[in-house]
Amino acid sequence: MVDWDDSILVGIPTVDNDHKAILYHINRFIDVVGSRSGIGTIHQSFRNMEACIHRHLAAEERMLSIVGFEETERHVMVHQKLAAELDEIWDDMLADRNFRPDDAARKWLEEWLFGHVKAEDFCYRDWIFDAGLEVKAEEAMKN
Repeated sequence: MVDWDDSILVGIPTVDNDHKAILYHINRFIDVVGSRSGIGTIHQSFRNMEACIHRHLAAEERMLSIVGFEETERHVMVHQKLAAELDEIWDDMLADRNFRPDDAARKWLEEWLFGHVKAEDFCYRDWIFDAGLEVKAEEAMKN
């Protein structure tokens, strides 16, 4: 289980709430796998986690485009890589009986949370706040 850490707050409330929801769903998936739940429960938990992540990535990309962030295209490419890694976890989970999806999800979580958010999201955060576009960014995330 990975706990929320306020050092990863972006300062745009909807982005931060999305990040907290992603953390919740990944931790939930790790718990479900660890509890040796049935395949249906594991499948549903993974799909819930995946849906939450994809919704957030799409909203964040839309927000970056609306505020005119100069590195939106690069950020989208980073998101595509994250999504592909998530798909690989699913594929590996189905293909390999010895695969540990909880370990893979935990690794993905740590890389996303402490790598992507602190490295990538903080770049756009600083740009948005320097440009005085935080209200516009929040409105874009809500739509």
